[in-house]
Amino acid sequence: MNIGSGIAFGLAAALCWGVADFCARGSSRTGGTFMTLFYTEIIAAFGLLLLNVPLGLISFAHATPGILALAVVINLTILGAAALLYHAFAVGTLSIISPIAASFAAVTALLALLTGERANPLQLAGIVLTVLGVTLASSVPAPATDEFAAKSALTSRRRSPAPGLVAALLAMLIFGVCYWALRYPVAVLGGTTIVFVAKVADMVLMLTIALVGRVAHRLRTRSRNVEAAAPLNAPWYVLRVPPRSFWLWMLPVALLDTTANVAYNVGITTSLTAIVSVISSLFSVVTVLMAWLFLRERLARWQWVGVVGILVGIALVSV
Repeated sequence: MNIGSGIAFGLAAALCWGVADFCARGSSRTGGTFMTLFYTEIIAAFGLLLLNVPLGLISFAHATPGILALAVVINLTILGAAALLYHAFAVGTLSIISPIAASFAAVTALLALLTGERANPLQLAGIVLTVLGVTLASSVPAPATDEFAAKSALTSRRRSPAPGLVAALLAMLIFGVCYWALRYPVAVLGGTTIVFVAKVADMVLMLTIALVGRVAHRLRTRSRNVEAAAPLNAPWYVLRVPPRSFWLWMLPVALLDTTANVAYNVGITTSLTAIVSVISSLFSVVTVLMAWLFLRERLARWQWVGVVGILVGIALVSV
């Protein structure tokens, strides 16, 4: 295994995922989570097809029905986790949600270590530190409605779940398991081919949801004598004409997220899964820095301690 290539591909994935997540916040807020995912999959699938013509990046020479089915199931599950994460971006604080999502590396690394990759005491300590960091970074002070409540909050140090916290934690766990499991179909299909399979499967599923949802929405509005063309009243699964600002956010998401997925998949074919996963999870640093620079987001002291704990834990896991 080439540790250097794993670090290089992991860093490439981290940079692309970090910027993509920042942009996903903008597209999710202007067009919605479903619209962001839907157009991302379409653009990515056709983009990979266009690149395949001159470069020949996609090959099914060694594919079997079982491997293809496994790849589809894993990647559809990742799509569900991405929907949870983009929802968390839309309703929560980016600099809190991103470090939680990055902690998927602890789950991936732990599974990789339990299934044959060698561990050392520092790596195990890093996993524990990452979990503790998530606990701190994922809580905010409980809102106080009056002076008495404010004093009570200060003395008892009560904390309530941050907006988007549950969705982010679920996404983190699903990412952790799925990005560990990807190493099996990736070893047969290759990094780029499996991304193409994923995008096509995601596109088919979301197109089906959109078509069925549109028919159901029209039938419902007709039965209630409501104007079916009212876009503001349409549910999340009905496709609408997005505002122009949506495309400015969504196009970088499609390009960078696809590039990150290819980099990650190629990385785990040349290096240890534990190494690539923890290095790629540094995308949180990129996202948090962008949120700090452009959105002026701020964290409480213990949340900064949690974020630092996550990053230090990720670093220890990669030792």
